[in-house]
Amino acid sequence: MLKAVKHYLEVLRYSAVIGLKCEMEYLSYTLCWLLMIPIQIFSGVYVLKVIMDRIGTLNGWSFGQVAFLYGLGVFSHGLQDLFFIQTRHIEYSVIRGEFDRFLVRPLGVFFQFCIGTVNLVGIYDLIPGAIIFAYGCVQVNFQWSIPNILMLIMVVIGGTLIQAAIYTLTGSVAFWTKKSSVFVGVNLQLFDKTTQWPMSIYPNWFIRIFSFLIPMGFVSFYPACGLLGISSGVSFPLPLEIPLWTPLVGLAWFLLARRFFYLGLEKKYESAGS
Repeated sequence: MLKAVKHYLEVLRYSAVIGLKCEMEYLSYTLCWLLMIPIQIFSGVYVLKVIMDRIGTLNGWSFGQVAFLYGLGVFSHGLQDLFFIQTRHIEYSVIRGEFDRFLVRPLGVFFQFCIGTVNLVGIYDLIPGAIIFAYGCVQVNFQWSIPNILMLIMVVIGGTLIQAAIYTLTGSVAFWTKKSSVFVGVNLQLFDKTTQWPMSIYPNWFIRIFSFLIPMGFVSFYPACGLLGISSGVSFPLPLEIPLWTPLVGLAWFLLARRFFYLGLEKKYESAGS
């Protein structure tokens, strides 16, 4: 078991090295991403601060609390971009028959597909995400105790898995329809609205859909509520503000998405042959 895990990690390391070399091959392209992404993210936060300076709070949330939530969402988004960017583009691999080469290798197809492109552009999300989150932590006097640090790590991992799972589920529709790219833009917009803003500002029907039908609220909203001691305002038999919900939901949805991926691959994939 340990030998297999070590082998997979070694493959991941080589893939990351190859990804780094590819990024460095087009240095100007890389520098443009390094400049544009932080400007986009910091601009969004600045506009949010201007708005909140005028209105005071956002449904009871201070700017520091929103920055905490915003940074948490951006950070897990960056990790998703780093390791699972391919899940947004399953359609193109299906159309081109690119899964053929994965099927003849002695590694899991889903693993090969995900690490086929270690997208280092995701790091450019992590940098501003970490800065915004650190600012939010200072503003809310977040306590860096060992339990809180462990919970943060689990929340970030869980949030990354939730995002990867949703992109995988929507992307795998391409095995049946040959078309799934339309979901990418929809997912991006929904994640922006549900992971970078307090979901309590939305109508009750919206909150319930993106909590119990599509678990986007568990990426940053509910764990931020738990870590900051804020009520989510959602009535449920069990408190949703427990941060450990996020890794549990993330793991469950990731396994579900992986199974759906293999179902499409085994039942509907037509290969590159005629």
